[in-house]
Amino acid sequence: SYAGPFGAKYRDALVAEEWMLPLKEAQLPVTQNFTFSGFMADATDVREWNLNGLPADSFSTENAVLVVRGRRFPLMIDPQNQANKWIRKMEATRQLKVFDPNSKDIMRTLERSIEFGTPVLLENVGEELDPSLEPILAKNIIDNGAGGLSIKVGENTLDYNPQFKFYITTKLSNPHYTPEVSTKATIVNFIVVQEGLTNQLLGVVVRAEESHLEEEKSRLVVQVARGKNKLVELENTILKMLAETKGSLLDDLSLIDTLQDSKATSEEVTEQVANAEQTMIKTDAAREAYRPAGLRSAVLFFVLNDLVAIDPMYQFALDAYVLLYSQSIEKSRDNKKMINGLQERIDDLNQYHALAVYWFGCRALFERHKLLLSLHLCAEVLKSESDLNIEEYKFFLYGGQV
Repeated sequence: SYAGPFGAKYRDALVAEEWMLPLKEAQLPVTQNFTFSGFMADATDVREWNLNGLPADSFSTENAVLVVRGRRFPLMIDPQNQANKWIRKMEATRQLKVFDPNSKDIMRTLERSIEFGTPVLLENVGEELDPSLEPILAKNIIDNGAGGLSIKVGENTLDYNPQFKFYITTKLSNPHYTPEVSTKATIVNFIVVQEGLTNQLLGVVVRAEESHLEEEKSRLVVQVARGKNKLVELENTILKMLAETKGSLLDDLSLIDTLQDSKATSEEVTEQVANAEQTMIKTDAAREAYRPAGLRSAVLFFVLNDLVAIDPMYQFALDAYVLLYSQSIEKSRDNKKMINGLQERIDDLNQYHALAVYWFGCRALFERHKLLLSLHLCAEVLKSESDLNIEEYKFFLYGGQV
């Protein structure tokens, strides 16, 4: 949980250099290609999270593990609203209650949710949390014996349902929380990363250019996920029946019938999953042709996102950017009637969208910062194509250092 506030590069370095390296030097057995998310999360859970809108990159999966598996309630840094959407969809079937710090009857809603075991989402919090939330975040739970739990909130002593979940999100991109908050909540950095955003924007461009590919991809993802989940359920059912069987297994006719039915179902589902995965490989290969467009659009978003370092007022929403990208796809197609091949189409889209991003950014900038935007945009595009000498660029920015 202490790695939650940090980005993907720091977490990777923490695992590779601080954890794995000393173990290898001590010649202790370690798992090859160890990943935190792969160790802490089941594949079935990860697929379910992805179906509920969680980006498929490893950084987002690690964040989801921290949120779901952590002992403390999560406080998610979520300026692009990705965690908020994921939580809403994931907990929709459990009567999720959503409110913000300005809502009425916050404590009454929380008290009811604690007693009935329903999830609660507190969104758009600032750097200071309401002191009345402290006993809930601290989980000052009292064991009454005989399996009964209670918690004191204010003047009220409530029955505590272990199914209760409390999620907190903030739209601040770089909040400073006190140590008291950090020790009571698991702070998780949900700021979008380039890998996840590239995949999202790749889906946007493929949906606009070749909608059948994206529809087929979505259908196959759901089919494969449900098929693999079904196999896991069958396996668990068989193991449970074997564990509960008394006496000889051959004398239990119901168990034998169930095993035969499970075997037939398992073979059928396995075949369906294998066929779906083969089709998905072909679909992904066709979608990959548009990846340069997805990568360029992700790079341009981070160009806008970096402007907050110049002035805190320069903040751009991801939803607005996705809408701008969709408009660029449509308008760039209308501007040029004759297109000779897919590569030319991608080049036209990239050029059009780069100009659209420049004008979109300029509308929010002071005049003195517009030239800086064009320089940063050009440099990041060249860097993404490996056409920029990084050492020379750093010398240009910082000058000679003694």
